[in-house]
Amino acid sequence: MAEDPSDRELRATAAAVLVANRRAHATVPAPGLYPYQWCWDTGPIALGWAALGEWDQAWAELRSLLSAQWPTGFVPHIVFWEPDDGYFPGPAVWGTGGGAPPPPAPQTTGITQPPLPVSAAAALFAADPDRLRARRELGALLPSLSAWVEWLCRARRGPHGAVVAVHPWETGMDNSPAWDEPLAETPLATNDVLERRDTSTVSAAQRPTSVEYQHYLGIVGVLRSHGWDTEHQAEVSPFAVEDPGFTAIAVRAADDLVEVARALDDTERADRLVARAEQLRAGLEALWDEELQTYRAYDVRAGRPVGPATAGGLAGLWAGCRPDRAAVLAARARAWAQPPGVGVTTSDPGADGFDPVRYWRGPVWVLVNWLVAEGARRSGDPGLAEHLRATTRALVADAGFSEYYDPRDGTGIGGSGFSWSAALTLWWIARG
Repeated sequence: MAEDPSDRELRATAAAVLVANRRAHATVPAPGLYPYQWCWDTGPIALGWAALGEWDQAWAELRSLLSAQWPTGFVPHIVFWEPDDGYFPGPAVWGTGGGAPPPPAPQTTGITQPPLPVSAAAALFAADPDRLRARRELGALLPSLSAWVEWLCRARRGPHGAVVAVHPWETGMDNSPAWDEPLAETPLATNDVLERRDTSTVSAAQRPTSVEYQHYLGIVGVLRSHGWDTEHQAEVSPFAVEDPGFTAIAVRAADDLVEVARALDDTERADRLVARAEQLRAGLEALWDEELQTYRAYDVRAGRPVGPATAGGLAGLWAGCRPDRAAVLAARARAWAQPPGVGVTTSDPGADGFDPVRYWRGPVWVLVNWLVAEGARRSGDPGLAEHLRATTRALVADAGFSEYYDPRDGTGIGGSGFSWSAALTLWWIARG
């Protein structure tokens, strides 16, 4: 079947973004704003390269990330492959060289992010036309991928069995309204420590506030003072929240690893991972809030649920949550994606704290549209899945591959030439 000309043009434009952002070791999320390798970005970026037929590059993205894995199984949220003075906070602020035990080179941060690369590895394994390469690459990565999930289940298990995030940056949804209350109780770094370099390229109105950044750095200071002991961060961090979004992605990661371990005839590993998947799934379901009708964050320090409904709760669809709850979440996603039809907002448009242009407080992200769409497809709602696929395609065709988008009119905001926006568009075009 001949490729649609509009798809061909969009594919070429998206490919150009990935090519421009490719560096020696990995593809960066965006030039200038994010000049290193980010953990959860790596998964979608790998899928984008695969959609282009660049299978060696796709697998290399995952290998690069996991080469920076610490001995405990922890995978850092940023890998500082090359020096770049334009980014803050850089390696000197993190000071992870004295971790317990010391991490390998290159330098990294001391916090993690959702294990989306695990599910990307499983997707590459399923789709790679070279079956020998697929088995070789996945077989080499499987011990590291499973060690990551094991570490999450061991070192980050919260009171409900969900994953505890020890910093808002770990969630990937940095300034979500869900974190407002627990973040307010964390220490503030002094102004002389803060160097806002992000706002030199992106409007301050579209980024987290400087006060939020002071809290972010205050948490980093506490974790650094404890020597980056990745086994006990959940015990010492002033910010400790069971995050439904992180947990949902971990549930799916464990499920996917069970399937690939079985495909590789590693039954012992598969059996262990079944237990981890069950633990994580039980933890996610325990975060269901009957009153709010969503999966809701739980502040471990305060001992109570916090925040409004956000995209983190919608990620339950990606995990393959209970069918009755999936139907509720799908209805909410439809409501949040009302005309002009840009996609799913990152928090409840009718709740306090919603901001249509400020990072994770309301804007539409291609990643969220994709997670919800693929989750809806998995839960038996192909109508929502196709609606979001078509909506996202129209959005990026009109506004380009931005970091995120104003839900009121689809204007691209945040960073431009954003890798996962391009990569997921490529994957959707290729997969239909």
